[in-house]
Amino acid sequence: NARVRLTVLLQEDDAVAPTLTDVYRGVNFFEREVYDLMGVRFEGHPFLQRILLPQTQVGHPLRKDFALGYEPVEFTHNIEQIEARKVKNVPPARPRQAIFEVDGGTTEVPIGGGLTATIHEHFDDSANETMLINMGPHHPSTHGVLRVGLQTAGEKIIGAMPDIGYLHTGIEKNMEYKTYTKAITLTDRMDYLAPLSNNLGFCLAVEKLMQVDVPERAQILRVLLGEVTRIASHLVAIGTNAMDIGAVSMFTYAFREREYAMDIFEMVSGARMMTSYFRVGGCALDVPMGFSDQVREFVRMMYGRIKEYRALLDKNPIWEERTIGVGAYTRADALQLGLTGPMLRATGVNWDLRLAQSYSGYETYDFEAPYNTRSDTGDIYELYRLKLLEMEQSLRIIEQALERLRKTGGPVMTTNRKVAPPPKQDKPPVGFVYQAIESPRGELGYLISSDGTNKPHRVHVRTPSFANLQILSHIAPGYSISDLVGLIAMTDIVLGDVDR
Repeated sequence: NARVRLTVLLQEDDAVAPTLTDVYRGVNFFEREVYDLMGVRFEGHPFLQRILLPQTQVGHPLRKDFALGYEPVEFTHNIEQIEARKVKNVPPARPRQAIFEVDGGTTEVPIGGGLTATIHEHFDDSANETMLINMGPHHPSTHGVLRVGLQTAGEKIIGAMPDIGYLHTGIEKNMEYKTYTKAITLTDRMDYLAPLSNNLGFCLAVEKLMQVDVPERAQILRVLLGEVTRIASHLVAIGTNAMDIGAVSMFTYAFREREYAMDIFEMVSGARMMTSYFRVGGCALDVPMGFSDQVREFVRMMYGRIKEYRALLDKNPIWEERTIGVGAYTRADALQLGLTGPMLRATGVNWDLRLAQSYSGYETYDFEAPYNTRSDTGDIYELYRLKLLEMEQSLRIIEQALERLRKTGGPVMTTNRKVAPPPKQDKPPVGFVYQAIESPRGELGYLISSDGTNKPHRVHVRTPSFANLQILSHIAPGYSISDLVGLIAMTDIVLGDVDR
């Protein structure tokens, strides 16, 4: 239960490092991200191409010599200038082609970001021909602007390549130009189904950097609202997964219950989604009168609703046919690809950061982290089962937090003058910290580098969706196109969390 930090010194003008993909496949996306945003080349990487930005991008945005800004736009004042410039227009560069290796030959397909896969082991020799299909980025079952390049033999998938970056908004770069307090508002926009989890991870990292203690009442509110967020997120995950497979009723029921969670968020922050409620040093303000009663009603209702969900789906023959054994992956796959959260626990690994590396006082609550005790293999059904169990555990935590909240008065914001308003001249120390939390999708980690000013020198966010998406290329081959929508839903990705 320890973390290892590997520091590598590189030449600034020619940054090259050996790849680790041959040792640990889970770094594949991360090395491509570093190449894309920082310009570090990894020798031996199987396909070192940009992953978040287009291939036509010039420069590497997270370098300090790359200024925050936008492409210059020239304006003309009359039609003659416009017509004169038309003849000088140069067509945009053609996107790189991803190359599928098929039966000894190659087939090219343009997929924007440029991804590749070798699919000899999945190729069906009996198929006379294959078809290349673009699924997304505008497809309702991709849960956002995700594009998947598919190679199929009839209805059978023999290769799948996720193409991401369509929702990249440069959140990490923008954080370098914001004070620590203002940067909180940017975290809401990543996993927009669990914004309070994003807030919490960032605030904990800054508090760790500045060695700031948080009042007990604020800690209780963080745990309580964090678990309401987990339930709301899992409701979306289960509802959309069921809808993708054909159980539309489950989708409507899940969103019906989610409305109650949204009402709670609106009650404490004034916003339903982009809350920015947690602050460095505590919470923005105390909860209003009637808050505890509304949360108790939500808890009471959810216990009954979870029973309804099980009655709807647990023994449903169509649901079982479409989920049990579909998208199966092993514990070794999960560990090698860097999966966390429910996707890791579905393979029998008992790892939850709320217990393993506790924060915000979680170690003082009586709860369990559900995991697969039946086998070391996860699938769509196992993830559905675990999320229902996790929702029940979250309800247990909320009940305990409500009782503590009743007994605990005091402020919800620290009096430490380093971060408490009014602003002071104190600055954070020089150095860096890493703080991870257990978000609804897995490990959400913030690495903050400080140069001693009131703005972060560098922020990197390790989002669970970005890492978990790597499993898609591994599990999709062999299934039909109709199964793919369930496989994407199984990963429970949020594209804002993937692309940042």
